[in-house]
Amino acid sequence: MKINGHHHISMYTKDVQANKDFYTQVLGLRLVEKSVNQDNPSMYHFFYGDEEGSPGTLLSFFEIPQSGQTRKGTNSIYRLSLLVPSIEAIDYFEQRLTDYHIISKRINYAGQSALSFEDIDQLEIVLIDNNQQNYPSFWKKNSYSDVPETYQILGMGPVELRLSKPESTIQFLTDVLGYHHKDEHTVTLDNTGLYSDFIIKHQDGDSVRPGRGYIHHIAVDIPDDAALEDIQAILSLQPGNNSGIIDRYFFKALYYRQNTILYEFATSRPGFMVDTTKEHLGMELNLPNFLEEKRAEIEHNLPPLK
Repeated sequence: MKINGHHHISMYTKDVQANKDFYTQVLGLRLVEKSVNQDNPSMYHFFYGDEEGSPGTLLSFFEIPQSGQTRKGTNSIYRLSLLVPSIEAIDYFEQRLTDYHIISKRINYAGQSALSFEDIDQLEIVLIDNNQQNYPSFWKKNSYSDVPETYQILGMGPVELRLSKPESTIQFLTDVLGYHHKDEHTVTLDNTGLYSDFIIKHQDGDSVRPGRGYIHHIAVDIPDDAALEDIQAILSLQPGNNSGIIDRYFFKALYYRQNTILYEFATSRPGFMVDTTKEHLGMELNLPNFLEEKRAEIEHNLPPLK
């Protein structure tokens, strides 16, 4: 299987304006794509990442204004993490969060010093000291951020799954997708880095109830169309159905739910600069070609943003 690591992770937010303010102004990420849910164009869909929206740096949010609060539970993508360059970057963000009146706490996570806090939807985020470990060379610094480059968020770190029957997921990730064990709870594609890790833990009790702050799916990065077709052929031999390959305009995607977890397999290219210059990423409402003829209607139905 040809998987490079994580591509993006997608969540629900109740208020996309407050969401934008948090991820750009507090965390210093760049809004690289302001679009709509292609399956429901009345809903905003935002992507934040590095300067160019590189695969593996991307956080994606769907706005659902009527959503209640997520009830955390098992059978879920429980927690996401982001990598920062050093312990000094952890110190910097601890103070920055305090300045924005956001409570955080120091923890040890994935064997590294880390900082845990919640966003405006009570989604838990963990910043991890990457501690000179490997990460993709194509990730970019963000010159559009007021966070000094020395301290900026690099990209995604380990994604934590909580499951009542974790053995099935471990077998899927290792035997089908080609991950290998790093330690008792972690599978990876690269023992020298944290950027592709899944942390898988057993948890009994009630399953997650979706709402604001819910993690909807995790996408992994597939190098090209041919590799995605190979994955489709392999998943077609697995229990249950897959979505088939869908052209999302910015990448091609395939969806498959295994043991309650929704996985997306997304191609690295063409990316968000397929129709937008780097300088103008995230500035205007960007629609795929098949929705362009409905732009006036879509814009009329979306709430205004600053």
